[in-house]
Amino acid sequence: MASGDNTRMWFPEMLDELSKMWTPEMTWDEINAICLYMGERLKNIRKERGINTKTKCKCGCGGNMEISSKISIRSLLFSLKKIEAITDLEFKKLDKMWQSYQRKQKLNAYYETK
Repeated sequence: MASGDNTRMWFPEMLDELSKMWTPEMTWDEINAICLYMGERLKNIRKERGINTKTKCKCGCGGNMEISSKISIRSLLFSLKKIEAITDLEFKKLDKMWQSYQRKQKLNAYYETK
């Protein structure tokens, strides 16, 4: 396992899939569906590669914390920017639109009702 793989949220094959799935006309519901799909892909990749999804707590208590496989809308937007599917300007516009939509709909980062 490569260093950092247990906390990695976007593997190269996921980014490749994202670039093929993305269209600028997508609704927030469609973007959320991609996030849910990518969360499952992440979980499967970690399982297939035997990547430990638990990490030691940094506070020193010695407990283990489960690493989430949830992909947030904002994480997806950053990934689109990283793979150059959207420009910096498009990212900023989408990010503002997402934050506005999120507030109005009372959603958390994962498109769930607060």
